[in-house]
Amino acid sequence: VENNDGNAVRSGSAILTVSDVPSWTTSAGSLGSFAGGASFGTINLTATNSTSMAKVSGTFPGGMTLNSGGSGTSTLTGTESGATTDTTYSFTIRATDAEGQTADRAFTVTITLGANNSGQFN
Repeated sequence: VENNDGNAVRSGSAILTVSDVPSWTTSAGSLGSFAGGASFGTINLTATNSTSMAKVSGTFPGGMTLNSGGSGTSTLTGTESGATTDTTYSFTIRATDAEGQTADRAFTVTITLGANNSGQFN
């Protein structure tokens, strides 16, 4: 920190603090593959110093919900609904801290339907 008026002043207390942007600990990329109609269980998304998370782009599979937590961890939960073909869903989650600083991370979730009720004969 520089004081440009020519007067030198030094504080005796540590009044200058630094606030870092949220730092993701959950790796970007695939969060897993799930069968159509199956539960997603609980998928944890963690970013240090974050107070909330929100989806800022992309699409969740039908039935998936983001539950924004205030302690650095949010969760994705629900039961898949609506998929008619194997599909990979891509979306971006934004972590925000108490100062309004943000960090984005891209994720994917794959839904597979397999050969249920296909009536296949060999």
